[in-house]
Amino acid sequence: MRIGVTVPNVHETLAERSTIEAVARMADELGFDSVWCNDHLAIPAASGDGAAEPAYAAAYGEQRGQRIYEPLIVLAYLAAVTRRVRLGTSVYLLPLRSPLLAARQAVSLDGLSAGRLVLGVGAGWLESEFDAVGVPYRERGRRTDEAIATLKSLCGADGGGFLPKPVQRPHPPLWIGGRSEAALRRAARAGDAWHPSHLTVDELRRQIPALHAECERAGRPADEVAVTTRRKLVRAPTDDARVLQGDAAAIAATVAELEQVGVSHLVVEIPGSSEGELLENLDWFGREVLLEVSA
Repeated sequence: MRIGVTVPNVHETLAERSTIEAVARMADELGFDSVWCNDHLAIPAASGDGAAEPAYAAAYGEQRGQRIYEPLIVLAYLAAVTRRVRLGTSVYLLPLRSPLLAARQAVSLDGLSAGRLVLGVGAGWLESEFDAVGVPYRERGRRTDEAIATLKSLCGADGGGFLPKPVQRPHPPLWIGGRSEAALRRAARAGDAWHPSHLTVDELRRQIPALHAECERAGRPADEVAVTTRRKLVRAPTDDARVLQGDAAAIAATVAELEQVGVSHLVVEIPGSSEGELLENLDWFGREVLLEVSA
């Protein structure tokens, strides 16, 4: 199992250069596989006092406006201050971008990082964000598919004038985010991995055969599409089966369950209300949990 961690590039208070860099450097030193950025372009406030848009607040618990650093720019910065970790988006909202610009930025990052980019992409879910950007929400699936096709074409022989080509051939790995049937079909048809967030082991066990069936319909071997997932780390006891919790041994057991059902990569959201607490939790996970997982 390969394990990566998120950096707080989208956060109420922790989206600061020093914190983002500190998390990435520590993850690199502790032996994590990768570091990951979230993505939003605009999270409209619900009122003049800066309160978060209700749908966003309900999903993430943040009540105030979010500080946002654009993910590919953050990862380009982190490429220069880390040595070996892979650099991923979990996930990049393709329908909100120009397909050509997104392809140019992704390929540039892949080259400048010596082939460390993992491009996790998704169609998005926050309708008010699409309204703020001026992109029709109901067109997000089509726009996502078109952007993926554009990226692949530009990286291949058809995009002969699109230079340089990416270090990773035929293109940086494409992880398809989302838990919907449309996301499963997109992953089977066009992805190198399926990347849902916050699913229980039982939910993954039920949905992975559906992914394999979609691969068969798309004429692809099932093993061409890896299964990855993202989970929050919660240090306090909870009955939520969608999070990582308990001591190092308990978390290692959950990781083993995820691996048993077919998950090959796990992205962990490390908690913290301050930079110090965030780094303390990251250090604990790296020194205790990674050791337990590899035992």
